Amino acid sequence: MKEQYGFETSNIEEFPGIMRCFENRKLGFAVAEVTEVIYRQNRNGLVEEAGIKQEVFERFRKQTNCHFLLLVWKEQEEDRLYFFSDTKRVRAIEFMDYMISEFGLVTGDAQVAAGRISSTILKVQMSGMDMEDAMDYYLDRISSYFTMTQIVDAKEYGTRQQEAIRKLPRYRKKKIPWAFVKSTDITKEGETFRIRSLENESGIVLTAQPDLYIMIGCRGEAYDINRHKFERTYEVTGEVLDIFEQMLDFIPEAELIADGSYVSLDELAHLCYPRQGNAIYAVMLDERTKVFPTNGEEEYYLGRPGDYMAVREEDLTDIYIIQGDIFAQTYEEKVIQTHDNMTGTAL
Repeated sequence: MKEQYGFETSNIEEFPGIMRCFENRKLGFAVAEVTEVIYRQNRNGLVEEAGIKQEVFERFRKQTNCHFLLLVWKEQEEDRLYFFSDTKRVRAIEFMDYMISEFGLVTGDAQVAAGRISSTILKVQMSGMDMEDAMDYYLDRISSYFTMTQIVDAKEYGTRQQEAIRKLPRYRKKKIPWAFVKSTDITKEGETFRIRSLENESGIVLTAQPDLYIMIGCRGEAYDINRHKFERTYEVTGEVLDIFEQMLDFIPEAELIADGSYVSLDELAHLCYPRQGNAIYAVMLDERTKVFPTNGEEEYYLGRPGDYMAVREEDLTDIYIIQGDIFAQTYEEKVIQTHDNMTGTAL
């Protein structure tokens, strides 16, 4: 077998529409170049098309035990991509965004994502990398996705790197308003809903319960927080959120899983202010970083160069990502006042 970028040509059982296939057993990843005809069989709309692709993925999984499958083909003057992931450790839309974000169009969710790029633009991109075969480009990008992304397991990192963490600069939130919504105001206790965040664009599914709140930040970004942590970190007010006064970039919504309807969070939100005693350790990232929190559900925060990895001072295993511009807008460095025993002066 010829190996390229960690992939080998695959000897899977052939079936119609597959032109060539490559497999990386270590990653559990398969890539197949297919003919357009594979998506034209009995095609009456998007549902049928997605169903055909899902069938292809299932057949690949049976023969290769892969967790990921990337299908590529040409259609008119475009290169098309379709990606499947059966694990939360790689969100499909995030992977596809990495593959072609600078010059392509991407849609999808955590499990399935589609991409389309101009074949001409792709050739220009490849020429700068001294490549002639588009498959070389795809295999190279896949390889770099896994090798150029730093993985941080919050529980392990916070336990083993305590000394290094405590040497990082300390920051606290500025005295500016935030907003919060009780999850049981969104839907009934026990019902599920999805919220999307800046670090998890495909969204996370949550279950409404009295101890679960949703925070809304200065740009309209939303994330979940438990009631105990919320009460330690914020002071509640009776003021309601005014989206015009707060100048949110977008209006956060919750999608109710039961019927697919949406609830606008700004209509339910009240303001709160950070308690000034709380602090975080933070460091600016210089490479793509995935942070897997301690909840064990394999959902992750994605950080890019210029973003910050933050660690709560009171719990070093509570690690998350803050986008760079939001960090600059909402945090300030916390100056620690100590005194020299000999002179009594502040250090």
